[in-house]
Amino acid sequence: MRPGAGVIVAALLVALQVGCGKRAVDGELVEIKRADLVIGVEVSGELAAVDSTDVMPPGLPEVWNYKIANLADEGTELAVGAPVVAFDASELERELDSMRNELEAAAKKLDKRKADAALARRDEALRIAEAEANLRKASLKTGAPAEQTAAIELKLTEIDHRLSEMALERARNRAAQMQRSDAAELASLTEHHAYTRGRAAAIEQNIARMSIAAPRAGTVVFPTSWRGEKRKVGDSVWRMQAVLQIVALDKMVGEGEVDEVDVARVVEGQPVSLRLDALPDVQLHGRVKEIARTVRGRSAADPSKVVEIDVTLTDQGAHPLRPGMRFRGEVETLRLPGVLVIPAAAVFVTADGPVAYRRSGGDLERVRLTLGRRNPHTIEVVSGLAAGDRVSRVDPSRRPR
Repeated sequence: MRPGAGVIVAALLVALQVGCGKRAVDGELVEIKRADLVIGVEVSGELAAVDSTDVMPPGLPEVWNYKIANLADEGTELAVGAPVVAFDASELERELDSMRNELEAAAKKLDKRKADAALARRDEALRIAEAEANLRKASLKTGAPAEQTAAIELKLTEIDHRLSEMALERARNRAAQMQRSDAAELASLTEHHAYTRGRAAAIEQNIARMSIAAPRAGTVVFPTSWRGEKRKVGDSVWRMQAVLQIVALDKMVGEGEVDEVDVARVVEGQPVSLRLDALPDVQLHGRVKEIARTVRGRSAADPSKVVEIDVTLTDQGAHPLRPGMRFRGEVETLRLPGVLVIPAAAVFVTADGPVAYRRSGGDLERVRLTLGRRNPHTIEVVSGLAAGDRVSRVDPSRRPR
């Protein structure tokens, strides 16, 4: 072999190997086309019913927390008046037992006091009658002619008459005083008896209110708390918190969240496309209805800032949608019609800038690209490729040889 021939052969082998690495593979190729490039903002959230009625604790006076004792199953179809939730009434039942005992004691005490007062009235009447009789006797004596009665005896008779008058007056005064005292005590006992009876009746009504019937027909849905939890038997709820909702399923809205840094690009009326976690093959469409004016943390575990938006669905159709279904989607903030686009997976970053590998014959040639707008999946091609070109989604320089 001539000197240097080995080097030439080695170089040819390397070139052959590199060439084999850049052969086009049909399954890895994608065609460059013109299409609408949609630029958007990611949105996530959950569905909510438009027609919904919250079911909350009964709001009893001086009761702020309620413990759930019974709960209809989520998804249950209810008719008006069907039992939906019941709260623990054991404390009220204990109070009712105590009040009933107090009511019984008050009734007995009132009856006894009425009987005692009636007996006292009879005794007083007898004393007054006796005093009146004594006074009549004394009057008869004082009415006799003076010549028929000695002077001393007449004087004693006058004194007896005066004493009888005084005794009658005392009897009448005592009777009036006792009657006023009895009337006051009976009024107090009657008032207490009426209070305990009214209180017992009120407690009975409150116990009845601890079991809540469905105010309307619909489907039971459990709202999710800020911790991502749903109510269950044994949980305690505040008097103004919704335990569950009864909803109509024929119309839904999306309650979504967008990142704080993206919300400036979102305006009311923009198109929205959504996909449900539970129904990944179903795509829903809608429009931004309302944008919240405040920023909040995404969750207790994720402090990143988000802004809430409401989405009106425009094509709910016959899909089996339920409130609380989670979704992910995109708010369309810009649409570039009929631009040349390339999948993001077919663009490769090099030291010379972005490139693509275009099919040329049976091989792949490296093409430098000038790129424009993009979304997470597709990029606008300003120059470097033409419609109909086929490019590789795999970097041939990294393909195993």
